[in-house]
This record gives sequence, structure tokens and C-alpha cells, in this order.
Amino acid sequence: AAGVLAVLQNAMALAVLASVGGFLAPVLISTGSGNHVGLFSYYLVLNAAILGIAWYRSWRLLNIIGFAFTFAVAGLWGYENYKPELFASTEPFLVVFFVFYQVIAILFAFRQPPRLRGLVDGTLVFGSPVLAFGMQAAIVGRFEYGLAISAVAVALFYVGVATWLNRRYGAQMRLLTESFVALAVAFATIAIPLALDPRWTAAAWALEGAALVWVGVRQQGLLARLSGSGLLIASGLAFIDSGWAGGGIPILNGDVLGGMLVSLASLFSSHYLSADPHKKSWQTWVSVGLLVWGLVWWLGTGAMEIETRVGSGHEIGVVVLFASASAAALAWTAAH
Repeated sequence: AAGVLAVLQNAMALAVLASVGGFLAPVLISTGSGNHVGLFSYYLVLNAAILGIAWYRSWRLLNIIGFAFTFAVAGLWGYENYKPELFASTEPFLVVFFVFYQVIAILFAFRQPPRLRGLVDGTLVFGSPVLAFGMQAAIVGRFEYGLAISAVAVALFYVGVATWLNRRYGAQMRLLTESFVALAVAFATIAIPLALDPRWTAAAWALEGAALVWVGVRQQGLLARLSGSGLLIASGLAFIDSGWAGGGIPILNGDVLGGMLVSLASLFSSHYLSADPHKKSWQTWVSVGLLVWGLVWWLGTGAMEIETRVGSGHEIGVVVLFASASAAALAWTAAH
């Protein structure tokens, strides 16, 4: 009811106040019964109201509040209470919440003034798949290839949405379309190491960081550029924390593909920040840092795989050859 009044009176404050109260109510009156179906059904109604408001108004604050409450409360509940036998009663809610906030992000782009039409809300477009995929990892982690299948499903979803946007709206929604294409490529890419290795975090964060930097440069968003750069560093630290498994198919294994994704995402972001025609002074330093970070991961991943696969006594020669080829490729890239 507050949402309807807020739309009719163009009063965002009323919608924000109602949504905050609505999301806090079950937390404040919780008896500890653990009725997650009731909680998520209630949140589903609140998010449906936010989706309905998004059809008429581009109130980003309201969208972010709903997004933050939904995934924060769901994440905390899952951390403390999720059990494998609850899969059937939790997976549908996660899928619906993910789709809701992608639709809200699309509506936000459509509801901008003519000169800003197609503006991308990076928090929703890129944040919801990362958070939802993290929760999906906890839900389907016990299923063989569960995460890989999930990644392919998400990639197909983004391919479908990007195709629809491009065919119907063309250049008007180009940036949003490109964002969805980037996400489709990202999830299709990480499906390979996910099928071979369960360590999804580093690859997902690296691709997410590169996507945020890309959108931040395109839209001159300070927060997107900074958070994307930070996420690239975090992706490498997450990879280090997971350790080097040393198994699987040579080169086409989770170790190599994950490490190379961290490297290539960092190098891409370094180049994009450096080539930004409107770059700030700090971007030069961040660009250099990401360049070094990407090269360290490239050479380090190659050296570790060589040490794992090559017989004793021959590692140094192969490492030197790999480093020389990498230097040549880097010189060729710089010249072009």
C-alpha cells in the first residue's frame, strides 16, 4: 500500500521507509523457529512490490535497500541454518530473487531520462550474480558438477537477455547489453574450471572485478573502478587461500584456468584504467599495480604448472622458455 502511495505521490522517502520497516519486521520479531519458507515468502512479496515500483520509478536507493536486505538476511540464514535436505525449499527462492534484481536493473536503465537512457546500475547488474552464485555454491556444492551446470545456466540466461535487448533496442541499450554479454562470457568461462575443480571464488571474483572496472570507466563511476580493482586483488588472495591442487588435466585444470583468469582480468583492467581518456591521477598507480599483479599471476601460474608436470631436472629450462615467450608476447602487445 505504501508503494502504491509512493508512486502516486512520487515520494521515494515513503517507499524507502516502508521497505526498511518491512524487511526489518521479521528480524525484529523472530522467535527462532527457523521457518525459512515463511521468511523468504514474505521477502518475495516485498521484492515483488519493489519490482512493481521499479516499473514506474527509477529509485536506485530503494532498489539497493531491497537488494542488500534480501541477500544479507538470506546469506546469514544460510550460513547458520542451511542443510542439504533443504535444497528443494531454498533453491527456488534464490533463483527468483536473482531474476528479480536483474529485471529491476533492466527497468532502472529504461526509466532514466533520455540522455541517460541505458545507464547501468553496476551494483545490481554485477553484484547480484556474484552474491547469488556464492549462495548457489553452498546449496549445490554436494552435487557433482552442480556449480558448473549452474554457471552454464546463468550464462544462457544472460545470452538470452542480451540477445533480446540488442534485437529490440539496439544502440539505446548498448552498455547494458554489453554488460550482460560480458557476464555471459564470464560464467561460460568459469564453467570449465568449475567442472574440473570446486574452487570457483577466485575466477568469479576476478571476472566480476574486471567487469566493474570496465563499467566504471565507461560511465566514469569512481566506486565501480575502485571496488573492481580491489576485487581483483581479493580474487588472487582467495586463490592463494584455496591452495594449489596439482591434479586434473594438464593446463585444462582448475589451478591453471583459475590463475590465468586472475591474471588476464587484472591485465585487462590495468589496460582499461590506463587508456581511460578521462582518467584520474590515481588510476595510473592502480593501473601499474594491476599490471604487476597480473604478470605475477601469469608467470607464477605457469611456473607452478611446469613444476607439477615436468620431470625433475628439466623445470628450469621450461620455465625460462615460458618466461621468454611471455616477454615476447608482452612486447608484441605493447607495440600494437
